[in-house]
Amino acid sequence: MVFWVYNIIATVGLFCAGPVIFLWFLIRGSIDIHFKERLGMLPRGLMPSKGKRPRIWIHAVSVGEVKLASVIVRVLKSQKGVFSLVLSTTTSSGRETARKTMPTDTIVIYAPIDVWWCVKRSFQRASPDLFINLETEIWPNLLWACNKLNIPAFLLNGRISVRSIGTYKRLRFLMEDILSAYRLLSMISTSDAQRMLAIGAEPDKVVVGGNAKYDLLIDEARPELSQKMAQIYKIDKKRPVFIAGSTREREEEIIIEAYLALLRTYPEMILIIAPRHSKRCGNIESLLRSRNINYCLRSSLENDTKKDLDPSVILVDKLGELFGLYSLGTVIFCGASLVPLGGQNILEAAIWGKPVMYGPSMEDFLEATELLDKVGAGFRVENRYDLVKTATWLLENPDESDRIGRLARDEIESYIDSTRKRIEDIFRFLP
Repeated sequence: MVFWVYNIIATVGLFCAGPVIFLWFLIRGSIDIHFKERLGMLPRGLMPSKGKRPRIWIHAVSVGEVKLASVIVRVLKSQKGVFSLVLSTTTSSGRETARKTMPTDTIVIYAPIDVWWCVKRSFQRASPDLFINLETEIWPNLLWACNKLNIPAFLLNGRISVRSIGTYKRLRFLMEDILSAYRLLSMISTSDAQRMLAIGAEPDKVVVGGNAKYDLLIDEARPELSQKMAQIYKIDKKRPVFIAGSTREREEEIIIEAYLALLRTYPEMILIIAPRHSKRCGNIESLLRSRNINYCLRSSLENDTKKDLDPSVILVDKLGELFGLYSLGTVIFCGASLVPLGGQNILEAAIWGKPVMYGPSMEDFLEATELLDKVGAGFRVENRYDLVKTATWLLENPDESDRIGRLARDEIESYIDSTRKRIEDIFRFLP
């Protein structure tokens, strides 16, 4: 009954809102030659004959999940051997990342719109033996298709935030039916597992599997990446570097004021601001100009032949470099936390052996916050004054800062191999 009600509403909604949805995709630049895959129309030549190889379908929403998928695929290949892989993404950036990072024989597609006839057509063409969903992107028809076609479905690296649990609870009548399609739900933390049970998951299917992204962090935090970033940004170890990563509106003004205060004691300090959305760089430039601060854009460094950096502030207008950039920081602040937006992944900085400052809003990364608090490498700041006070302490105590930074990295490393353990759990369902 739930299936039919949902799909009647979804189908009617699609036909009524179809033109608006198409226009939205068009404005975002998401209309490409592969768009028809969202309707379940996969090219016949895209799907080779399975032969005797099992076929695994992994759903990874965007760039972060695709990177996680690459770790999972590597573990699968090392333990299971030969198999055929289908990877679906929701975003065009995720698809592009998959093309660059996944094995060349991976079949990369857009995930179908969650209407039954679109999803059914995709599954009939892809014909997977096993379905793995990353994070907690719950699309009812994807899971109902697995159930109806007797395809084992698994959730890996699942998490449910404090902010979203209320909505899920209100839809418990729907969630119970959807979640029953899973054979195993591997949640990041005990809190995530408890929230999953609260919305209707079957207790014998829910496990605490840890965060598979720890494996990814360890794999990506390589010295050569740090050296590359230092060369691009013209950073040497003589000057302290204040990095503010994934910042949001209203945070940059606080960061800039804190930086100006720190300059009185550390006049050689460099500030690097990496906003979460690069389209906001124009607004941040206005803030910098209003305070007569000498700055440059990251893009202007491309053709700059000087060995030293003249401006004292760099505004990052290029995506994909923040993770490596964290390795250069003397003091680091992670954004979306001084404003009520749930925070960002502070472990991306901590894996480089760095203490991390963050604001009071960290609801989406409670596990990461608890991990750093455990070893004293996480510093909660409420405002500009806390930022200045904490940054000053870190700068005045470099040996202690290095020590707790190493503790943070060691703590993260102690959690690796969660991916391998979860893959072992699902081996028995492979043909």
